[in-house]
Amino acid sequence: MAPWTYELFEFNKIMLTFFLATVIMAAWLVKMILAKKFIFRHTFWDWPLVIFLATQFLSFLVSIDQGTSWWGYYGRFNGGLLSLIVYAFLYWAWVSNLSLHSRRYVLHSLLAGATVAAGYGIAQHYGIDDQLWVQDVKNRVFSTLGQPNWLAAYLTAILPLAWFFTISKSKSPLPYFLSLIFTLCLLFTKSRSGLIGFGTAFAIFWGLNLWQQRRKVLKPFLLISSSLILITVLTKIPASRVDQVNQVDQAAPILISESGEIRKVVWRGALEIWRHYPILGTGPETFAYAYYWFRPREHNDLSEWDFLYNKAHNEYLNFAANTGTVGLTGYLILIVSFVIWSFTKIINLQRSLKIRKLPARQ
Repeated sequence: MAPWTYELFEFNKIMLTFFLATVIMAAWLVKMILAKKFIFRHTFWDWPLVIFLATQFLSFLVSIDQGTSWWGYYGRFNGGLLSLIVYAFLYWAWVSNLSLHSRRYVLHSLLAGATVAAGYGIAQHYGIDDQLWVQDVKNRVFSTLGQPNWLAAYLTAILPLAWFFTISKSKSPLPYFLSLIFTLCLLFTKSRSGLIGFGTAFAIFWGLNLWQQRRKVLKPFLLISSSLILITVLTKIPASRVDQVNQVDQAAPILISESGEIRKVVWRGALEIWRHYPILGTGPETFAYAYYWFRPREHNDLSEWDFLYNKAHNEYLNFAANTGTVGLTGYLILIVSFVIWSFTKIINLQRSLKIRKLPARQ
């Protein structure tokens, strides 16, 4: 919310992240020295993370610009090899040092931060700061994250936490209230990808919980579902609507290309990069450089013909272009391993619940 910062990924924020990671590393080392033992907790994600980092490192070695691949794209300094190493380190620091009790407080902190961001996003929709932005922030809010799709992705990731607390032992109405705030702000982003992600998360979360413990979660599910329908109707926001025309004045309309058409052209360019650099790509975070070697001619006919595209606007194609088939495989291993681990946990929980219901042997 500070007036000198505008987006999610900026130099000052990333440097703060690196600084805090250094502090955490120092504290972890001191803890091990005082305990006179090596403190590290192995998890299912150790090898997938190592494999992923290894694929990014290999791509970094053959990068068309190793400086960018190490630090990340200029202006953001995120997504390069250094930031990926830092994020992996923070994961291991988390699982190795925080107890289950402590992690619950961190989840509460995540919900608190999301409440501030979502609340401000809702206020943006009603014009709290529309005079400060060139963008039509009242039409598509971005809160403190600087971009509607980023805000939508953030809220979509946080919402299952709020849903989780609605089915926990706590009888507080607060999780329901937070779910409404997050969902309303998500609707105000008018992000197609965010809403698709929300629908997928909603179906998986409630579908699995209804399958496992229908009696316990049926009431929260009905409350959340009815509230979602109600706020969607009241706000009258078409989820897939993106304005085709933005008129500065009636005499001189400015045609704005539909976002889906823009994405299709950029995706074609990303596929061309992958086709020419199929194994290790052009290097992490080098899409902005490589795209203009293979940019489709049709891009010149779009309203964003002069925009600098530093992302493919599709994470899978972005990894394919930047890090090739090897890097994309490493990324997919991360996702697939988590899905397998999650379903294993769910199946084991289902078995344990069935065992508890069995009558005791005479």
